[in-house]
Amino acid sequence: MKNNYNKTQSGRSAGWIAHQHGGLGVGGSSPLAPTINFFVIVPAYNEERKIGIFLEELAKIVPLEKVIVIDDGSTDHTYELAKKTGCIVLKNKINSGKGAAQKAGFEEAMKRGAEYIITMDADLQHDPAYIPLFIDKLMAGYDIVIGSRWQELHKMPRDRYLSNRLTTLAISLLTGRKVMDTQSGFRAIRSEVLKQIQLKTNKYETESELLIKALLKGFKVGYVEIEARYGDESSKINRFVDTLRFLRMYVGLVWQSG
Repeated sequence: MKNNYNKTQSGRSAGWIAHQHGGLGVGGSSPLAPTINFFVIVPAYNEERKIGIFLEELAKIVPLEKVIVIDDGSTDHTYELAKKTGCIVLKNKINSGKGAAQKAGFEEAMKRGAEYIITMDADLQHDPAYIPLFIDKLMAGYDIVIGSRWQELHKMPRDRYLSNRLTTLAISLLTGRKVMDTQSGFRAIRSEVLKQIQLKTNKYETESELLIKALLKGFKVGYVEIEARYGDESSKINRFVDTLRFLRMYVGLVWQSG
């Protein structure tokens, strides 16, 4: 794993910030630890090669009893590997989509009294060391915080780059708010946002649906600059099919708002 974390705007690394916060678990030095109730939700589909490494990284920042993994119908050993770490694990019988998995995670977290929810992917693209920065932003009054790779989009595979720019532009036009990196799955969300929004989609477009509806309701969105980490495996996103799904969802919201 890479240890040369990207510098934040303050010039300090994510690793440095995580160290200063002492993690967010019991016994950490962070003053946030005893005062906030948050859960990290992690949709996972056939991630047996990476889920253990990811949860090991995550455990350095938050206690695993605050982590909810949603195995979205995996056909490998993702469920078993996640379960033995001690985190909370839900399992969809069939592969229902990232959005469906996230919605199950949201429901479970709020059932457990979560005030704040952090979403992350299980494929090692997201560095847990940034989590304290997301918490800081929420505590500063933001309702949704997005992990923005905007300064490092040149590292993004070209098809992802084009898709990201197009969807980000479309969402900015619809909501009248300038937004960045709308396809980032590394986010922090106040549970109050989720209580006021009804999500109708179930696939990758759900993250865009949530953001659009939150912006249209006037919720405050902030950003944390994060490192762009890409592995040697292709994304599970079907660019053509998932772009069509986004467009269908987008046109429906345009129609409603009109």
